[in-house]
Amino acid sequence: MLTVTKLIVALLSIFSIVLLSATFFLPEDSEVNKLIHYYDFGLCAVFLYDFFQQLRKRKKKWKYFFTYGWLDLLSSIPVISEFRYVRLLRIFRILRIIKSFRMLYRFIITHKTASMYGFIVFAASVILVISSTLVLYFEQDVGNIKTAEDAMWWSYVTITTVGYGDYYPVTNIGKVIASILILNGIAIFGAIVSYITGKVNTIKEKSDFS
Repeated sequence: MLTVTKLIVALLSIFSIVLLSATFFLPEDSEVNKLIHYYDFGLCAVFLYDFFQQLRKRKKKWKYFFTYGWLDLLSSIPVISEFRYVRLLRIFRILRIIKSFRMLYRFIITHKTASMYGFIVFAASVILVISSTLVLYFEQDVGNIKTAEDAMWWSYVTITTVGYGDYYPVTNIGKVIASILILNGIAIFGAIVSYITGKVNTIKEKSDFS
């Protein structure tokens, strides 16, 4: 059965491959490369969680593990860099569920709310990673965002709209990226508030009927 979670994991798998591919064009000791590997570690945590969730839900756990579960496990271990591209098989396995665009369209139409929140989370995650990576790339030689840790902290305080002001972009392109990240943060919190409100209203409706 097609679910939003499987779609999001598939999209994150594709995105992780793009991130890893980008590292081939960067010096191994660069701060941008270091930042990408930080984010890759975070994605691996998501994939590992998904593996255990899949294992927990399966009635025939050993069958799942010895068919393609072991591939999911290997692709979720960040320290084994040689196995990271096994995620391609994860993508193909999940996309195999999507038999046609018509099926995907029907799913989105039927589960509008779930699909919307799912894709907001995915889009927000991608924007966060890309924004912090680009800001570090453009700012490390001219601004005060010079390390991977600086970029991660800056992206965190920016997306949460806190903005301590200890790190900030000085180039025009960096400011544009920061503006996009701020709007992204506003959209995320708006979605969270909307989701919580919807859940509370659902609980109230159920209590009224009971």
